[in-house]
Amino acid sequence: MDFTTYKQDEERLADAVMAKSISEEDVWAEVERLRGLIPTVEPEAGRERAERSLRSFERVLNYKAPPMSNEMAAAIRVQSRAFLSKGTPEERIKLLEAAMAEIYRISTTVDGAEASRIHHLSEPLAMDIESIRIHNDPTHPGYRAS
Repeated sequence: MDFTTYKQDEERLADAVMAKSISEEDVWAEVERLRGLIPTVEPEAGRERAERSLRSFERVLNYKAPPMSNEMAAAIRVQSRAFLSKGTPEERIKLLEAAMAEIYRISTTVDGAEASRIHHLSEPLAMDIESIRIHNDPTHPGYRAS
């Protein structure tokens, strides 16, 4: 087996993990199956790459993300709704500004780094507002008609 073929098997497993279409027990059984394939990878340089790749994949699988706070989840929902909003440019700007205000309000209910992380969710919204203005407001200094 060559490295490319091995890597395709590993990527299929990664895709199944990301899609949550495989149980945790089956994930680890597949990792063991991949481990068993490594000695068949030729040439030796490909085998070494496969070993490094599987170690890296296992580190990712073992990573335990800290739980998301209720406040962060709420702010992400606000951000998502704002990005998905429809309407005229003026309506969208108002919705995006309202979402930024709500995210700021949520950020004031927590302390420290969590507050900062939540507050930063407003940055992409501000960039969206600027983009809308650039493409729709002829008085904007960066105006570029769409």
